[in-house]
Amino acid sequence: MNSKTYVVIGLGIFGSAVAKTIARSGADVIAIDSSMSCVENVADVVSNAVQADCCDLDQLKEAGVQDADIAIVAMGSHLEESIMAIIHLRELHVKEIIAKANNHNYMYVLERVGADRVIQPEKEAGQRLAERLLNPNIVDMFNVDNEYSILEIKAPSLWQNHSLIELELRKNYAVNIIGIRSGDSKKLTMSFTPDYVIRPDDSLIIVADSKRLQQLDLN
Repeated sequence: MNSKTYVVIGLGIFGSAVAKTIARSGADVIAIDSSMSCVENVADVVSNAVQADCCDLDQLKEAGVQDADIAIVAMGSHLEESIMAIIHLRELHVKEIIAKANNHNYMYVLERVGADRVIQPEKEAGQRLAERLLNPNIVDMFNVDNEYSILEIKAPSLWQNHSLIELELRKNYAVNIIGIRSGDSKKLTMSFTPDYVIRPDDSLIIVADSKRLQQLDLN
């Protein structure tokens, strides 16, 4: 069970999905929006749903925001409210602040006012879709930052029936394998030796250099 407390400010489509998903993992979630209908949409899932103005420090205190470990500011199109929310969260000593931005200019501003991380979900989803269309062997992927991505891929044909030490993936492709799914159960193992031979039906969890990703032949 996740013992951290999260606060989600802004309960539109993105914010409500984040709040509900985290709450269903067993974590405490404080969900905040100025709209009562948005609050009611998540009230039966999260531990505390509150109608409040994120620009009002006292209202955030009353909601218990100061007890949160991580805050997600999910109002991507409302720059002024996002800025004020981040400033108040900093004043309330929330340890980590993640903010949503709708464009690069908003991202720049939110980083400057104190967000630890700024995301553009639509852009990131589009990039993941494009990568999967270009590389059908990609099962799933997640961008850790601007430099590295974590991917689950079907074993590329050029890697099959070769050992990890033989392939020298780190040297040749800037790729590290951190997990392998093999056999009918596809159970994930993270304990394997350099002499492991990649099988045609394996799925591999890899960390890859994002800049070199498009150069990889993953088919």
